[in-house]
Formats: sequence, structure tokens, C-alpha cells
Amino acid sequence: MGFISTLLDQLLYTNPPTFLGWLVLLILAGLLVFGLYRWRTYQPAWKSKFWLLLLLFAILTPLSALFLGMRFPSGSSLPTPGVPAEPPAPVFMFFSAIPWTLAGGLLGPFPAAILGFVSGLIRGFWSTHNLFTGLQTSLLALLFSALVRQRYRTLTFRLMRQPIVAVMCLLPVYVILYVTGILFTDIGQSNVTAQLDYALSNVGNAALAAGLELLLAGLVAQFSALLSPSAWGHEQPLQPSPAERSLQTRFLLGTGTFISLLLLTLLIGDWVVAGNAARRMLRDRLASTAEMAAQSVPFFLETGQNLSAQIAADSRLRSAQDPELSSILAQRMQAVPYFNEIFLLNVNGNILGAYPLSARQNFRLEQEEKLGLYLASSGVLAQTYSIPPANPNDSARVTFLTAIVESSGEINLILLCRTDLKTNPLTQPLLQSLSNMSDLDGTGILLDENGRILYHPNSALIMSNYTGQRYTEPTFYDNAAPDGTRELAYYQPVNGRPWAIALTVPARQVQQLALNIAAPLSLMILILALVAMISLRIGLGVITGSLQNLANEAMRISQGQLDYPIQGLGGVDEVGQLRRAFEQMRIGLKDRMEELNRLLLVSMGTASTLQIENSVKPVLEAVLATGASSARVVLSPDVVPEGQSETPSRFAQGQQANAYAHLDDQIMSQAERQEILILTNLGRARGLNLDPSLPRPGALMAVALRHENRFLGVLWAGYEQPRLFSDADARFMTTLANQMALAASNAYLFMSVEVGRQQLEAILASTPDPVLVTDHRNRLVLANPAAQQIFGAPVVSGAGRSIQRLIDQKPLLELLQASSSNKQSAEVVMPGGQTYLATASTVMAEGRPVGRVCILRDVTHFKELDTLKSEFVATVSHDLRSPLTLMRGYATMLEMVGELNEQQQGYVRKIIAGVENMSRLVNNLLDLGRIDLGVGLQVETFPLLDILNRVVDPLQAQASQKEITLTSEAAPDLPILIEADQALLYQAVYNLVENAIKYTPPGGKVQVRLSGTKDNVLFAVQDNGIGIDPEDIPRLFEKFYRGRQREARAQHGTGLGLAIVRSIAERHGGRVWIESQLGKGSTFYLQIPVRQS
Repeated sequence: MGFISTLLDQLLYTNPPTFLGWLVLLILAGLLVFGLYRWRTYQPAWKSKFWLLLLLFAILTPLSALFLGMRFPSGSSLPTPGVPAEPPAPVFMFFSAIPWTLAGGLLGPFPAAILGFVSGLIRGFWSTHNLFTGLQTSLLALLFSALVRQRYRTLTFRLMRQPIVAVMCLLPVYVILYVTGILFTDIGQSNVTAQLDYALSNVGNAALAAGLELLLAGLVAQFSALLSPSAWGHEQPLQPSPAERSLQTRFLLGTGTFISLLLLTLLIGDWVVAGNAARRMLRDRLASTAEMAAQSVPFFLETGQNLSAQIAADSRLRSAQDPELSSILAQRMQAVPYFNEIFLLNVNGNILGAYPLSARQNFRLEQEEKLGLYLASSGVLAQTYSIPPANPNDSARVTFLTAIVESSGEINLILLCRTDLKTNPLTQPLLQSLSNMSDLDGTGILLDENGRILYHPNSALIMSNYTGQRYTEPTFYDNAAPDGTRELAYYQPVNGRPWAIALTVPARQVQQLALNIAAPLSLMILILALVAMISLRIGLGVITGSLQNLANEAMRISQGQLDYPIQGLGGVDEVGQLRRAFEQMRIGLKDRMEELNRLLLVSMGTASTLQIENSVKPVLEAVLATGASSARVVLSPDVVPEGQSETPSRFAQGQQANAYAHLDDQIMSQAERQEILILTNLGRARGLNLDPSLPRPGALMAVALRHENRFLGVLWAGYEQPRLFSDADARFMTTLANQMALAASNAYLFMSVEVGRQQLEAILASTPDPVLVTDHRNRLVLANPAAQQIFGAPVVSGAGRSIQRLIDQKPLLELLQASSSNKQSAEVVMPGGQTYLATASTVMAEGRPVGRVCILRDVTHFKELDTLKSEFVATVSHDLRSPLTLMRGYATMLEMVGELNEQQQGYVRKIIAGVENMSRLVNNLLDLGRIDLGVGLQVETFPLLDILNRVVDPLQAQASQKEITLTSEAAPDLPILIEADQALLYQAVYNLVENAIKYTPPGGKVQVRLSGTKDNVLFAVQDNGIGIDPEDIPRLFEKFYRGRQREARAQHGTGLGLAIVRSIAERHGGRVWIESQLGKGSTFYLQIPVRQS
């Protein structure tokens, strides 16, 4: 493994595709175009910054593909078939895949495919030398972009969205594309099996290099996706996957994946088993051939030595002379056809005799033979040598040297016998078996003890040194042929001899044999898998088609189209059962909808009217729709209110509407005791007293009419024939009975209300006082004739209109629009001069105000009397002021006349106190009279706090005498100045505080609070005294009125103080009111405007 800085020092070339390879290239290009079109939705909207990224990646693509990498060792790789060169080692370029992976995630499929094609094309010219590399990398880039930018929501797709997982998914695709590229590339004179063997042998290292490149790029892409998930499209909404949208797709993906894995496993297993079997068969054949050949070698050599020794043992050779000697040699050679040439030599190598005679003329000692002569003369009796062929195209020869020993022990003669391996009868089977290796495109080689080739199909290699590996034991091994192809070799040493047999067969024979073995089974597996997939798709198509039809039927049912029956109900399988269930559901739903429609009509009919005669009609019609011949409603006498005796209580419809009327009382009596009465056959019924002379139904069903535990009557249906009633019939009848009970109850309430209304109308019409009724929106609801008389035409036709448009009297309008829940009163002066006392109360319903009722009472006569009384009181008060002043003066002067005793002083003090009380009463009457007569206010601007201090400070002594705590409090945001009559405002506040002290028991508390806004100020005088009875509150501010409580009566007073306060408040445009709880105290509120208009 070595580091490489650049690929530019490599040869720039590429192997062209084969003829079929161009077609495969076209198919791969079509797949690329289809993928770009199919996944065009993954392409993000193009932005201006994308151009900068694309330019950056375009610059980095050639740099990363050509620079900085690592070359794997080529030891385990095979050379390119047909190319006698070192095998190409796979190259791991560190950053080669980073640009197109980042482009796939950030820019989308189109830029990724372009950059991948450029990167692959560069690698194809400088590294792999394969034109397929460009399209392979482009397809990988496209697939990676689609994986990381898809937005399917299942777990599998969520994992594949992660770049590190996506690149790992690309590796199997790369392996397939790599093998495809090798198979369809013209890489020499090799055939398909050689290229397949080359591809399978090198795919491991290539996949390792590609895997490392993808892993590094995946890590960089994963880091980028974590830093900016939005740029990778990971924040877009998820969508259902294809398997979620289609049941057929789900089954095909699941089952298809399983079948594909099973198919792949079977094919790989078949290929492995076939390859092992082919290799084993080929090894066995090579071993058999080599063993047979090796077994014949010793026999051949021993035979030659024996024959040579027999000829040398002939005594005639020692004494005979040529030509007799040559004749003897001819006889011996012809006797056993083994040798080709026989020579009798002396120790100096001179020929003494030879056969055939022509051999004498061409005789030449080979180097090995010369060595043999020397050894023979030295005492080596028998020797065997392999020598080159006599002619270049002939086979190698074997020389047998035998020393002829004289009787004296000397060696003077040497017998030299030569044989040609091709013509020797013992070696012909050997050579034939070696020659038969050509049937497998293999080679059979015979080696001598020196490793020289004695036999080779290529005669030019005879007597050359064998370059292959040599073993001492029979060995089967892989080897690389000189042409770069892989071959299988078998080396077989000859037992007992230093010779050996070497057999080689191209490895493609194994692949070819494996193909021959595996092809039928593989074809069968593929056909079966294809048939299985087609059958599965057809079967799933039938099922999903049926389910789709059922879905359409369900959609039609959901849309309310219930009149179309479902087709295909004859099936007995699960789908057929589902169809029948849907049909039953449709029928049941249709019946239910019809039932609900009838109930809706009943509900609308009963809700649209409050007349019992109209309400009962749709109920009876709905009962008759169930097949009844008679439908009857019998109401209890308690349902009809008093005064409505003419209202009917029995209603009937149907063919036998009145024929069964004689059963009404018995059925109502039964229904009062039980909610529902069902008689399927009246011929066997018990509990009813049936008159044989009167008609009777075959079956009946009766349901009690009850509303809020009140029995209202019975609804019952009669059927001419006996009938079994289902639960649905009972539920429907019960629902109708509930509707009927509600209608009867509403009719009863309506009639009761109508009777009450008529009575109320009569009462209001006979009432001389005007009565006005408004709702919570201040709209006129009711005006009796007396009110219509005094207000005229607007009120007569003004029902439902706002009272602001109907009433001009402001006091009355304010009284009707008041939001207080307490009863309130006001004097209203009509244009004709009449004075009415209007009293309004809030109408409450369930704790909420729903309107107001106002009663106007004519107090004109009383006002006149009150005016006369006021004038009389004012006159008397004015006339009493002088005598009272005179009496007080003389009473104070009694002490000046002379000394008074203690008793006399007490009488004088009582006289003075009585005169002061009488003076105070007279002053109050005069003040009240002045206010009531409308004497103008003495308006001035003065500090508001002066009033509070002038009132509280003088009354502190009075409060202290009763041990009452008197405090005052002013809000911080209080207006500083106020426009008012200072004297009257002082008197009003003084009266309120004085009253609070007066009616607060000793030890109590009185608090005066002053608050305000920019428009009004509010005096609040709170005490914890005796409180005021709620019945006294409406009249509390009337003149001379005092509460009816005993504690209040115990305090002296005139009943004018609060009347003066109200008059002062009204004169200033303000108001006064009270909040009180009996026994807990009271709070008086006086509100005065800050400015007087």
C-alpha cells in the first residue's frame, strides 16, 4: 500500500466497450435520464448562492479525483486478460467522492449527477481505464442525492436520509456496476468467461477502495447535514412512503425484497457450488491425467534401460567388425521397435557400428551424451539422458548409455541408444494424454530431472527450462499465465524418477464449466422467481383491485349513495366475506338512514308546531312505515290542562285506525307499569282481556310516553299478522315514543302558558295603572292598554323596538335602562301635566336579568297635596322662626335676672334644647323648601378637601362621646378643585356623616372615603351600625320617612336629612344611593360632578 500524490503520471487511455457494451452504456444513460426525471421533485429551488457552490464543487472535482490517494497492493489482483503486464491495483483517492456527495445533498440530483459523471470520467481515463466509470459514478451520485433528499416518513427511509447510511447503500450498487463495466469492456483477446473471472477476482479490492472513498465522503456529508439540516431539505414536511400509500406496493416491496434476497442467495450459492464442483472436477481430471502420465514414465525409462542392457550383453558386439556389427545392431533394433538409433562407440566417441546407416552420416554427440561417455568410461554402466530433437519441429529424444565391460574388467565399448518420444510406442499414450489437454485449452508438459521441457504443444519451448513452480508432492494451484489470464496448474512428480508432469488449464474453463453447471439451475431459479413475482403481482392485483372496489363502494356509502348493491357477492374467500359484510353494512346503513330520515321528519314535524294535533301526525306516519296497520297515541287526562277540555287526547292512523280503539285503556294501563310492551302473537298473549267479538291485531308493540318521570300516555302499533320484533324495531319505536312524549310535554307546557298568558292579559287589561315590560336589550316587550293610552301611538305599535325611540321622558328612560337589581322609583311628569310615580324592578331568570317591569301610578293629586303641605309647612316654619328666636333669647337671659337653682337651670337647658331642635327642624324645612322650589345654586370653585375636613373635624367630638372611631381617607388622584354650592354640598356630606354616627352603636367605626375621576367625585360614608332593612331602602330618601326598625326608631330624627341629601345631589346633577346589610352596617354614596354645566 503506497501513497500517491497524483494520477497524472499514469497512462491516459481507456478500453473501448464491446459491441454489446455500447448498448449497455446506452441503457445506463437511459437509467440516468429516467432517474433525473423521476426524482426531479428533489431538486430544490435554485438560488443565487447555488452557483457559487456549484462552481466550487466543479473546481474541486478534478482536483479530488486526480490528487492525493493511496494505491492498494496488487498481489491478490489478476492482470488484465490478454495483457502481459502487471495487474492494475485499485486506487483509493481520499477526496474523490466528497464534491458530488455534498452537491447531492445541497444542490440536488442534477448537479450531483453532472459532477459525478465528470469525476468518474477522469478516473476512467487515468485510473480504471474503463469508459463505464463515468456513468457508474453519475448513477451513484444521483442515487445518493435521491436517498438523502427524500422525505418519506418510515424508519427505513429515515435511516437512508442520513448521508453515512446512504453511502453504505451505494456499495452493493457499485459492485453490480463494476462487474457490468468489466464484462462489457473490450480488454484484449479474452472471452467472456475470462473477463468474468477477472471481474470476480478483482471486485473485492475495487469495492474496498470505493467503500473507503464513500465512507470518508459520507462522514463529511453527515457533518454538513448536522450543521445545516435545512440546506439538506431535512426540515420539509414528511410524506407517506410508497409502501404506505399502496397495499400492493407494500407486499411487493416486502415479498419482493425477500424473494430477491432468496434469489440472490440461491444464485450465489448455485454459482459457488457450481464453481467448487467445476474446480473439483477439473482438478480430478488434471490429477487423473497427470497420474496416468506419471505412471508411464518409469516403465518407459526402465524398458529403455533394459533393452539397452540386453543389446550390450550380446557377445558378438565385442568381436564383430562393421558391416557385420551394423547388421547385428539392425537385428536387435528390429526385434523390439523401441529405439530410433543405435550406435556402438569406443571410449573416444568414435562410431564402430550404427543403425540405421543414415544415422552414421548425421551423427553428432550432444553435450549430455559427451558427459555420459566420460562417465561410462569411468565405470558408470547405465545412464539415461534427455537430448534436444534432431529437427526443430520434432519432439525431444532420450539417450540410453550402456558401458560394455570386457572380461578383463576394462571398458572399451559403449552402446548409445536413442529414442524419439513422439515415435516411441511406450510414450505415445503419454504424449496423447498430454496432448488431450488441448480439449480444455490447456497444456500438458513433460519435464526431465533438470526441469527442462521434453514435451509441450508449442514445440518451440521443447528443451527450454520450465518457469513454473515445482513441488515434491502432487500439487493443484492457481497461477497467472504469461498472457495475464488466470490458470489452474497441476504438478505431478514421477514416482521413482526425477521427472514430472505439469498440466495447466485456463481458469475460464472453471468459469465455463461452472456456467454450464449453474446455468440451467440459475435459469430455472430466475424463471421461478419471475413467475412468482408475476403471480404475486397478479394475485395482489386481484386482492388490491377488490379492496379498491370496496374502497370505492365505501366512499359511495360515505357519500350517501346507498341504492347501488355491491357486486361479486358469490365469492367464498375472505374478500367475498368482506364484500358480503359491506353489503350487509350497506343494507343496514340504508335502513338506518331511512329510519333516521323518518325520525328527522318526525323531529321536524314535532318541533315545527306546539299543537298536539299537528305534532302527533308525523309520529303516527313513521309508525305506519314499519308495516303497522294501526298506529295510535293515547294521552293521559293529566296532559290536558284546565280550561282546554276541548283538546282531543286520542289520535290514530292506518287501515285499522279505529278498529282497535277498544284496547287503548288496557294498553295504557299496561304501559304505565312497564316501559315497553311487546306481544308477538295476541292469540297466545296473556295480560290483556280480549273480547272475541271485537277485532284484534295479530301483534302489537306499545311504548310508554314519559317525560321527566311523568307519565303522559302511550304510543302503540298494531299489526295484522303475528310478527317477531327485533331490537332495532324496539329502539325505533322507543325513539318515536320519546319524540312523542317531548311533543306532548311541549304542547302541555304551551297550553299551560297560553292559559296563563290569557289570564295575565286579562289582568293587565283590567289594571288602570300603566305597565311597561322591556327585555335585557331595552326593547319594549309589553305595554298594557293603560300604558298605550298615556304614551300614545308609538307604544301601541312599538313592540320589539328600543325604548329610546318610544319614550321621551328622561327619568322614565333612565329608570328602565338602569342595571341595578334593586327596586327603583322615579317621578315622571307627562306632557299633559300628570305626575306618575314609576317603580321598576328587574326580572330574573336562572339568576340572570332578562328584562325590567315598570308600573306607573298616577300621583298627580298626591303631588298637589304635597305642594300644599310644603307651602303650609314653609309658611308655618317661617312664622315660627321669630317666636323661636324670641323664646331662645329670653330663655338664655333667665340666668342674667337672678341666680337659678340647679333644678331651674335644668329646666332652662331643656327649654333651650327644645327650641334648638325646633329651630333645626324649621331650618331643614326651609332649606328643603328652597331646594325643592328650585332656587339657583350658589356655584363656586373651592378645594374639595375643605368639605371633608369641615365635616369630619366638628363631628369628632360627637363621635368621641359615643366612643366611635371616625376616620377619613382621600384618594391620591383626587381632583383638587370642584364647582358646586359649597354650603349645600357641606350640608349633604354633614347629614350623611351625622346619620352614620347616630345609628352606629358605641365602639363602632365610621369611615369617610373620597375618590373621583376627571368628571365626578364620590363621597362614601361607611359604618358598621345597625344596617337598613331591604324593604326600607326604596323609600329611605323620602321626606319624613324613617325606618321601621326598633333601633332606628329609638334615635330622634325628623326624616328630612336624607331627603335633603337627595335633593342636593339631584340639584347638582348627581345622585345618591345606599348599599346595606342588616346588622352589618351601611354605605351611603354621594356622587357629584366636578363641573356644573
